[in-house]
Amino acid sequence: MLKFLGRGSAFADVHNCAFFTQDQDFVLLDCPATAFQKVKKMCLDSFRRICILVTHTHGDHSGGIGMLLQYTWFVLQRKITIIAPSDAVRSDLLLLLLQIEGCAPEWFEICTAEQFHAQWLVSAIPTRHAMQLENKCFGWHLHIRGCDVIYTGDTATLAPFLPFLHPGSYLYTEISYYKSDVHLHIGHILPDLVALSRNGVTIYLMHLDDETKISEIIHRLENVSIRLAPLYPEI
Repeated sequence: MLKFLGRGSAFADVHNCAFFTQDQDFVLLDCPATAFQKVKKMCLDSFRRICILVTHTHGDHSGGIGMLLQYTWFVLQRKITIIAPSDAVRSDLLLLLLQIEGCAPEWFEICTAEQFHAQWLVSAIPTRHAMQLENKCFGWHLHIRGCDVIYTGDTATLAPFLPFLHPGSYLYTEISYYKSDVHLHIGHILPDLVALSRNGVTIYLMHLDDETKISEIIHRLENVSIRLAPLYPEI
């Protein structure tokens, strides 16, 4: 359902960023600077609308938004639609883009998830991540090509997303090899993911802090549909 321009965590060379296309919309889930370098090479002119769904404002998720706005405005002569998960995140994005990045308000449109209407967007899902961004971290519930897709963003808990998972749905979840208070540790969460997979949920792992070690662990699993998030071909 989703393709990834990168699947690394904050200290990786290429940061986590996914995209999909539907109904002539090109939709990014976050936009780190590493993703901008790839997105600008895509044929964005072929889409009716370019959208960015923001999970939270950490730099490895939002650091490329300002550059993408400038590129689409001056090179493609297009506006981007930014969809914030809440009013609070919308306010923070406006501060970042207008006062720190120096973007002009006419380069983009910004709204909250409740204000935006598209068949592929169901809702933002509040979650718990970094204490400094309390109540400002979200995942997304999407409906892509007839399927429910849950994208956790950065999260320390899977609980807010469980009510939306069912046989046939897709879960894109962050996972970490090293323990911390702000991410899902593979040693703790793997039994839950195995149970979800055996109940018919297709699971993709993203935001990886040690891809080699995580890959080794999931390759030892049997009779489950748990894979690394699929990378988009290099362009």
